[in-house]
Amino acid sequence: MIEVGDQLPDTELSLRDYLSDGPLLILFYAEANTPLCTQQLCAFRDDEEMINELGAAVVAVSSDPPWDLERFNDEHRFPFPLLSDPALEAAAAFGVVDESGKRAQRAAFVVDANGLIGLTIPFYQPNNLEHYQEIFAALGLDI
Repeated sequence: MIEVGDQLPDTELSLRDYLSDGPLLILFYAEANTPLCTQQLCAFRDDEEMINELGAAVVAVSSDPPWDLERFNDEHRFPFPLLSDPALEAAAAFGVVDESGKRAQRAAFVVDANGLIGLTIPFYQPNNLEHYQEIFAALGLDI
């Protein structure tokens, strides 16, 4: 399991390519077009303006194939990339493969511009206000 202070792991998804001058929020979700995962991603889609004001970026990762992600994005218009991790290589590097071994569990990680992990929520719950506030505090919002 990735811990606060660890370096962003190198994976085939090249998550380092998404680092910029601000923090990066990496969201893992189990499956496109399922109720809780849709809620998870739509919440951050709806807060795009605040995320941009914080100078942050977002990427979302699941084991879904690219065509499912494209359809999911067409339906919900996410302002951030949906990345396909079919072999669960990135999910394994972060320690968030679910018990079935077939998909990622819902999780959230905030990485600073230098690639250091600043926040880990390995069992992210979309309905948990505390998780949401922790993420925005890690992105730089004064809560």
